[in-house]
Amino acid sequence: MTLNDVDFGAEVRRKYFHFEEGFTFINHGSFGVVPTSIREKRKQLLDVVNDNPDVFYRQAWKPLISTAIQAAAEFLGADPNNVVLVQNATTGINTVLKAFPWKKGDEILATTHTYCSIQNTCRKAAQISTGGHFHQLEINFPIKDEEEIVRNMASAIDEHPSVRTVLLDHITSPTALLMPLKRMIEECRKRGVLVLIDGAHAPGQIEINLEELCPDFYVGNFHKWVYTPRGCAFLWVHKDHQNWCTPLVTSYMYDKGFQLEYGQQGTRDDTPYFLIPDAIQFYKDMGGRERITKYTKELLDSACKMIAERLQTRLAEIPKSMEVPGMKIVLLPDCTYNERYSNTWEGSQNLQFDIMNKHRIHVTVNSIQGRLYMRLAANIYNEMADYDKLADLLVKLFKEGR
Repeated sequence: MTLNDVDFGAEVRRKYFHFEEGFTFINHGSFGVVPTSIREKRKQLLDVVNDNPDVFYRQAWKPLISTAIQAAAEFLGADPNNVVLVQNATTGINTVLKAFPWKKGDEILATTHTYCSIQNTCRKAAQISTGGHFHQLEINFPIKDEEEIVRNMASAIDEHPSVRTVLLDHITSPTALLMPLKRMIEECRKRGVLVLIDGAHAPGQIEINLEELCPDFYVGNFHKWVYTPRGCAFLWVHKDHQNWCTPLVTSYMYDKGFQLEYGQQGTRDDTPYFLIPDAIQFYKDMGGRERITKYTKELLDSACKMIAERLQTRLAEIPKSMEVPGMKIVLLPDCTYNERYSNTWEGSQNLQFDIMNKHRIHVTVNSIQGRLYMRLAANIYNEMADYDKLADLLVKLFKEGR
C-alpha cells in the first residue's frame, strides 16, 4: 500500500486519525497521536490476549516481541541484540541510572535543557546511589554555533573530574534543540566518561544509526513520532554493559539473558510493543521520513514565523543545524502586567492550561531564561489553519488583553 498521493493536512486527518471534536492539536511532541488503523489493530490484539491469556503469556509473546525488536532495530540502524523494549524514555533512563555500578562520590552531568522528570531521576541517582552531585551545563540563548555547546560541555567535565556519566539529549524536549551528539560523544570518550542519550523525540524526526553513533546507552520513544500506541519505547545498550544493565523489575527471566529479562516483566499489557512493525509501515506508507519531515518543517517554519510577527517577538536564536523538523519554540510577549501569566513555571502552566481548557488548543509553554516560550509541533494531520487559530488567540490574550 502507498499513501503518497494523499494530501497531508485536513485529508490525512479525516481519513487516518480521530480526534475529540472541537480541539486543535498542535502539540504532537508531548504524547504523539495513534492512527485509527493502529488503534483498531491494538483492539484486535487485545482480543487475542483476552480470548486465551495462558497461551498468550506463556508462548505467543516471544515471537511477537522478537519481530518487534527486529523491526525496531532496522528502523534505528541497530544490532537487534543490543535493543530491548521499555514503556517510555523515562523508564529507560531510570533503568540505566538505577542499575549503574556507582562508586561513592561519582557524579552526573546533564544540561539545563534536560527534561524535568529526567533531572529528577539524575538527582535521585546522585543522592541515593553515589552520595555525589548532579551538575547541569548551562545552555542559554542565543546560541552562536554547535562548537559553543561542545566546548562548554567538555569544560564542564574537566571542571568536575568526578563526573562518571553524562546524560545528553538528542533533541531537547522543552526547547527543540538538535544537539551535536557525535562530537559531544567524542569529547566524553576522550575523558573516559560514559554517555547516556535521551532520544525521546528523535525516532521519526531525524535519521538514527545507533551502531554508528555508538554511545553507551540510548533511549527513545516510538509513541511520539512513529505512531505506535503510547507506552512504547526502546533502550539500546552497548554490549560492554549488558551484563549489569538489568531491568527495573526483576521477574521470571532473571539471569536468563539480556533480552529475556526485559521481555517478560510479569503480567502487563505489551501490545504497544507488538505494533511497532505496523506503525513503522504506516510511517513508510505516508512517505517516510523524507516526505513527512519536509511537510512538517515547511509548515512549522511558516507558522512560527507568522506567530512571532503577529506577537512582535522572535523565534529561539539558534543555528540552523540545531533545528528539528517537527518542533519549534516562539518567545511570548512579556506579560508582567498579568500575574497569572508571569514569567515563571507557575505562569507557564497557567497559560498552557487556560489555552487547553478555555480555548481547546493543545500547546506546551515553558519558562526559559526568565521568559515564557511556547513550543509548537507539526505533524501530517496539521495545516496552517491550526496555527492561524492559535495566533488569533495569542494576539487577543497578549495584545488586546493589556
